Amino acid sequence: MSAFEIVHDGLGFKLQNPADFMLIEPFIFACAGAVTIAVSYCACLYAAQARRVLDHPNERSSHTSATPRNGGSAIMAGWVAGAFVVSAFAGDADAAGKLARLAVCGGLAFALGYADDHLTFSPIWKLVGQVAIAALFTILFAPLQSVPLPWFGEVAIPAAVSVPVTILWIAGFMNAFNFMDGANGMAGGAAAVGLAWFAVIASFTGAPALAVAALLLALSAASFLPENLLRGKLFMGDNGSQALGFFIAAFAVLGVNWTDGHLSALVIPVIFLPFLFDVAWTLVSRFLRKQNVLEAHREHFYQLMMRLGASHARVSIVYMSLISFSSAAAILMLTHPATLHWMTPLVLSLLFTIGAVAIYRPAMRAGLLASAEPDASFSAAE
Repeated sequence: MSAFEIVHDGLGFKLQNPADFMLIEPFIFACAGAVTIAVSYCACLYAAQARRVLDHPNERSSHTSATPRNGGSAIMAGWVAGAFVVSAFAGDADAAGKLARLAVCGGLAFALGYADDHLTFSPIWKLVGQVAIAALFTILFAPLQSVPLPWFGEVAIPAAVSVPVTILWIAGFMNAFNFMDGANGMAGGAAAVGLAWFAVIASFTGAPALAVAALLLALSAASFLPENLLRGKLFMGDNGSQALGFFIAAFAVLGVNWTDGHLSALVIPVIFLPFLFDVAWTLVSRFLRKQNVLEAHREHFYQLMMRLGASHARVSIVYMSLISFSSAAAILMLTHPATLHWMTPLVLSLLFTIGAVAIYRPAMRAGLLASAEPDASFSAAE
């Protein structure tokens, strides 16, 4: 029986765990959403004009002038403001406590990124901070309780394994999301689109509190796009990518735990598979070409696309479209038994491989990949 079949009730849907979070009155949520958008957008305007924590262009940059990179503070402020409205007026103390604990962990992820923007940590120290935040999350909430496996369905994870798996997942996704924050609007747009889809899925699989948290974060990320994607006056910075990466990874764990596995652990990985596939392919490719996988580079698909002449907007739209496509695949995945869930990321990865080859061939001919011989007749647009 699929997750959606379990929660379906006649012409509508019913909650798996009604005690988890009271249904929010539309007026309360509308106010929370309005506050989130207003705070995030106004904070973005201020951050862009204040011009603090500037990102100066270097040989790996895709921008040409110093640009503020503290947009994550606006995204975080908007989400916290919206979550406060929900907590104050929804009348559910348990859900308010969950949002507060989630805000603490997200705030630490933001602080880690903000400190890195100022001090430029080594990859090891950044990883130590990410692991510490992931460990705190498992203490305040709980580690991942189950995963869908081929032939076995939804399987409980032993306690000795669940903690390291959860920490590895959260720290790993924080890094992956950070790697993909290199084009105007791409990380923020992908987060807004993916989280909006995830909110819909969570609301129909018994996690309304999680749906609210995800949708508020989607609105906050969307409010960042005018100053970032449209005007290019503000970057997210590590403060934003670390916070968003943590929240998205944490939502994957909470979705499983708060719905007794009805919201599959693969939903978030499938939704954001365009990002995960890009990172995995790039790391493996560089390893096979005997390049330092820890060294900064410009060989992600989105970077190659821009170096081949695509604009920031075009690249961002491509990834947002892929996120929507993957989200639709995640919904379709939940209509099938858990034993078949792994087919979805597998099929999507095969489809993405076709696109990967289509990008890598001209990139190799143009000499955009380390160790590849450049073609003198090709002039790549920077």
